Amino acid sequence: MTDISYKVSLCGEPGVGKTSIALRQAQDSFPITHQPTLGANFLIWNTMIDGKDIRLIIGDSGSQEKFLPVLPTYFMGSVVAALVFDITKKESFSKLDFWHDLLIQTVGDIPVIVIGNKLDLEESREVTKEEAEKYAEKLNTIYFEVSAKAKINLFTAFKKIVSIAMENNEIS
Repeated sequence: MTDISYKVSLCGEPGVGKTSIALRQAQDSFPITHQPTLGANFLIWNTMIDGKDIRLIIGDSGSQEKFLPVLPTYFMGSVVAALVFDITKKESFSKLDFWHDLLIQTVGDIPVIVIGNKLDLEESREVTKEEAEKYAEKLNTIYFEVSAKAKINLFTAFKKIVSIAMENNEIS
């Protein structure tokens, strides 16, 4: 029986790997081909942290321009968000402020973490770890580099998301 449920939203440009991150964490699967998310998917990750059964509802929303008007609906209820970018695409990193602002307009100033995905493509990196850490510092948060494909550092990032949600739940 689940003690607590939290909702997290993954936000970022199309193609940064939000769906891959959600699928890898919730179902330990990785999509072979890229299919844009139409609307939103919600996946469940059940875990035990600090002796509590936790259900994390991972909101993976389509980020193509045509879905922007409905995104606020999908963000509602989120207690934490992950701003996701592709370390091999500088443009996806430079759009993080847009996604953070949209999130604030929608659900208020909820805690966020920053995730740089596709660490398995390190040789094609366009965003340095230092740049991303500096951005996260500006938001007063933490930065994780992950690879959904190679299954690197996802558990650590999601465990942090849950711990932030639990801390905020105790405060409110």
